[in-house]
Amino acid sequence: MTDRFIGFRYELQLPAGDESSYEIKMAIRDLADDNFCFGWAQDSPRQSVVGEIRCNREAALKMKAFLSNLASEPTLPATNNETLTIRDYPDTLIRLHFSHFKLIDKERNTCFRDEPHKCSHLYDETVDGTKFRSR
Repeated sequence: MTDRFIGFRYELQLPAGDESSYEIKMAIRDLADDNFCFGWAQDSPRQSVVGEIRCNREAALKMKAFLSNLASEPTLPATNNETLTIRDYPDTLIRLHFSHFKLIDKERNTCFRDEPHKCSHLYDETVDGTKFRSR
């Protein structure tokens, strides 16, 4: 049986010094509210907007298309098509579950073990050709 809902997380990279993250988060929240989705959005330390979304299938496709449209704006950095990263969840569960779409303060730790929005202390670093996990 196919689940009626889709859950995913995303990261939308912004240009250095960009001040439009609040407007972007509000637009994401407004569309999520209009489509009865829930989840969250937050500014990340990597100059991006990150979050999770859970919706019915049709609304999730609208949300993904909207995020893709935001990512294709000429003002956003197009670095090897890495402006937008989306990770679909195998089930519909999202990590932070709110009864509505929430804008989260930048100070709250919401990072993950993998991309998008990977915790900075989990990035692999290379020093003198040797790869190690920073702590």
